[in-house]
Amino acid sequence: MRNSEPSRQDTDSSEALPYAMLIAAAMILASNHIIARYFNEMIPPLGLVFWRMVVGSLVILPFAISGAVNNRQTILENFKLFLIMACLFVPLGNGLIYVGYNFTTALNGGVVSTTQPALTVLISCLLFRDFINWKQATGIIIAALGVFVIISRGSPQYIMEFQPNPGDILILVATVFIALHNVLLRSIPKQISIITFMFVIQIVGALITLPFYMIETYFYKPVPTDFMSIGVLLWVGIAITSIAVGLMNSAVRIIGANKASIGNYMRSLFTAFLAIVFLGEEVQVFHVLSLVFVLGGVYLMTKSSSEI
Repeated sequence: MRNSEPSRQDTDSSEALPYAMLIAAAMILASNHIIARYFNEMIPPLGLVFWRMVVGSLVILPFAISGAVNNRQTILENFKLFLIMACLFVPLGNGLIYVGYNFTTALNGGVVSTTQPALTVLISCLLFRDFINWKQATGIIIAALGVFVIISRGSPQYIMEFQPNPGDILILVATVFIALHNVLLRSIPKQISIITFMFVIQIVGALITLPFYMIETYFYKPVPTDFMSIGVLLWVGIAITSIAVGLMNSAVRIIGANKASIGNYMRSLFTAFLAIVFLGEEVQVFHVLSLVFVLGGVYLMTKSSSEI
């Protein structure tokens, strides 16, 4: 008689799937930091985030429209939540990251954004009263020291003289908003699929960003329409917004935000590698020290953490 229970191989494959998704997402998301830094003088930040969401929503439209229509009542009932999450993810999260890269390097930004898991646990505690054990608390403190090192460039004098890098500060603030967005993923009704959720967030986020994008176009500069700029917009819209974010959100829903934080480790390493190879950025001692603090703190924090 054939055993109807799943085999060990099938179980291992299903357990490995979300981690494979995280690795793929980390590789693609690392390119977001490189693009934001390299093209910051060519493509204005709000224009980049606006067209990223527009392209992303058009790509997933055929796959998401039926879910959006069928669940329209649920979406309307939870529209305030979707509105808040769209603000957090689009203008306040990715928008500020793109603005920040006008002032800092991809290496700095990659390290600062690695604090997202620590911020996620801290915000979960504040909003949902999730328990923080001593390892998590210690990890958060260590990760915070890593952020202090990167913002001060290894010299506390910069902080004492109120000269922190504004780009690092903006990316840190943006990371807080994205961490809050990830924490709120647990509040999305189960009947709303990941792709439907992404579609709604991208459309709402683009509409929220539109007036600021128009102001940027008029007073600063418009988004260029050359082949290079269009290629960048297609990449951030298709690969980053549709594929990478979809993979990451799916993994978070399967294994939880804490376990999924391993993706932040990999993204920071991929970002550092790409920044050195393609941007010619040099690794300084404070980069290494900061990365050791942040990764060590996040590892300690997530090693025995409860799911969130």
